[in-house]
Amino acid sequence: MREFPLEYTDIVFDAKPDAVPYNYRISYKVTQLCLIMQICGRGDVCSLIKLHMISFALISKDNMRLLLEFTEGTGTAPIVRFDPSVNRALTFAIAYGLIEQQPTAKYKLTERGRLLAQQIKLAGDLMVIEISNLNTLAKKLTEAKVNEIVDMWRMKNADN
Repeated sequence: MREFPLEYTDIVFDAKPDAVPYNYRISYKVTQLCLIMQICGRGDVCSLIKLHMISFALISKDNMRLLLEFTEGTGTAPIVRFDPSVNRALTFAIAYGLIEQQPTAKYKLTERGRLLAQQIKLAGDLMVIEISNLNTLAKKLTEAKVNEIVDMWRMKNADN
């Protein structure tokens, strides 16, 4: 059997017309994280789990309602989907200098990240629904509430 060498000119990459939904675009997710940290973080600081919880809540009205009910003590712990796009966006946000990881493993908004969040809020016509929902949630989801949910997961799923 005769082998033919593969030349780099034989490999062609063509762009495909697949649209990426807005909520999976890195620019949207990075901006969303900056807004979450500025509006809902204590001192612009959030844990990874808190970022995932709020990001998941922003997907639908029902998700946000369940999270709000839990924070107000009228509902049970909401189910949270851990979205890989949040982790990817955090990586990009750190590379862009918008967010930094603290020694405590929590994430803190940098001055550059604060400016981005402020500019988005001042624009008035960008991420309006997200900003409204975040303002409603504001500081209600404390790290203590986040830990309460995590402890419930552990108790529910722990093997004896």
